[in-house]
Amino acid sequence: MAKMNLNSCPRCDGAVLDYVETSEDSPMCLMCGWRERMVSESVMAEVESHLGKSFIEHTYTHSKAMRGKPPMSGWEREKKRRAQAPMRPSGQRALNAS
Repeated sequence: MAKMNLNSCPRCDGAVLDYVETSEDSPMCLMCGWRERMVSESVMAEVESHLGKSFIEHTYTHSKAMRGKPPMSGWEREKKRRAQAPMRPSGQRALNAS
């Protein structure tokens, strides 16, 4: 059996559908998808113990990983292009040559 409560969603005041027989399907809003969340006692105790603290001691700190070599400067690219130019096969022309 399902029960519909109109204008009872805490988020959007939409209709909330509640399946009374099954506890697996918590009440759900048909408009925005809001669901009533059940939080275990152990989680609530941990949250309450950290309330008011400026930080949690064991936090993951994200650091930017190095990503290989830094990009070449314009002069380094030009030197590399000049060094590779004589090694080209004789049938290929350079792009800027006329």
